[in-house]
Amino acid sequence: MATLTTSDGVALNYTDRPGRGPVAVLLSGYSGIQAEWMEQIPGLLDRGYRVVTMDWRSHGQSERTSKNLRISRLAVDLHELIVHLDLQDITLVGHSMGGSTIWAYLSLFGEDRLHDLVIVDESPKLVNDEDWTAGIRDLTWSTFETIAPTFIKNRLTALPVDQKIKDRLKIDKVANPFNFDLTYPLLKDHLLADWRENLADCTLPTLFVAGGASPLCKEGYFHDFETMLNQESLLKVIQKSGHLPHLESPQEFNEEFYNFIR
Repeated sequence: MATLTTSDGVALNYTDRPGRGPVAVLLSGYSGIQAEWMEQIPGLLDRGYRVVTMDWRSHGQSERTSKNLRISRLAVDLHELIVHLDLQDITLVGHSMGGSTIWAYLSLFGEDRLHDLVIVDESPKLVNDEDWTAGIRDLTWSTFETIAPTFIKNRLTALPVDQKIKDRLKIDKVANPFNFDLTYPLLKDHLLADWRENLADCTLPTLFVAGGASPLCKEGYFHDFETMLNQESLLKVIQKSGHLPHLESPQEFNEEFYNFIR
């Protein structure tokens, strides 16, 4: 593991695993850590990928700070890491908030250096209104102050996660506790964003992987924006999985993932 100090002075932890071929950058969601990709990293390395993971500011082993806790800043942090490592031809993979950060990255820096995208169980707009119902369950402008601080503390999975995965994650999370109160401004900023335009404008091949039993959104929420995906993109649903298909159903997720990048 290594550390990058961002342009606003925050120390970010990242891991750069050498490979002879293209690059995969794996981005976790809100409260997530690098170890959540443990079931994907070996297969990528076997395929010759250079695999990079990072902890967002105030996540994992990165510095705890209240500074600039916004999705746009996470996108800048990602860009600074990409430039620091001089990464090219990138498969950019984002779970949940990591997917939103990808859309923010596209809005700020475009598609240069990127080869394709993988978005895992993330709606481009999380607040529901009279014209949009693919957001977080029951999250509307009128319920925001009640739902926003509590929904993330509910169960997000639909299938049991393998015990060895849980044990590994527990070690890292106990060593580096997550501070929900500190990072709530980031979650709030995340929930308020609308990335539909960025999704619709993207020309990169994109694999969208949805949890068919995800408790966060209504059943089949992804059909509301399926037509926004370009013709080079795929939607795959892991039917029995919840919000973390890469951890709940790693074999099925990896099959779809590796087929796409192949």
